[in-house]
This record gives sequence, structure tokens and C-alpha cells, in this order.
Amino acid sequence: MYTKPNKMHKTIIITGGAGFVGSNLAYKIKNKYPKTSLVVLDNLKRRGSELNISRLEKIGVIFLHGDIRNKEDLNSLLPYDLMIECSAEIGRAHV
Repeated sequence: MYTKPNKMHKTIIITGGAGFVGSNLAYKIKNKYPKTSLVVLDNLKRRGSELNISRLEKIGVIFLHGDIRNKEDLNSLLPYDLMIECSAEIGRAHV
């Protein structure tokens, strides 16, 4: 039987956290659960994603520059309770 947790995770990492989906999710989570430690990891490959960093840092979100494809970047993360994967490689469809 599923029981709903009675507390929020203490530390959450969002990969792709400076992108459109990841940054908006981070913003919503931090506003709803301000005591949660929230870290976003992003390689900033997508142009414009760096513009989201200051908005997130203003509300207490920690930004880490890194790439989920790099084992060392993942291994260097502080202990966390939950990781939400929002990174994506946008490609063009060939018709």
C-alpha cells in the first residue's frame, strides 16, 4: 500500500536545471518548499540557459556547471535525496 511521504526531500538535484523545463521546475519547488536544498546541474550548452541562473540563485537555488555524461561531474555532487532528470539534447527532425 502506498503512503504519501509526510516530509519533502532535504536535498534535490535537477539535471538540466538551467534549461526551460528544469529551471521552471526548480523555481516552483523552491517556492513551495523553501527549506529544501535545491541544486541545478547544467552544461549550459543550450544558448540562453545561462540567463536563468541569476533568477534561480536569487531564491536560493545552487547552480553547478557540469554534464551528466561526465562521470566525474556526477561523482562530485554532494549527497542528495532525490535527482530529477530534465536534461535533453534538442535535435532537428529530418523529414
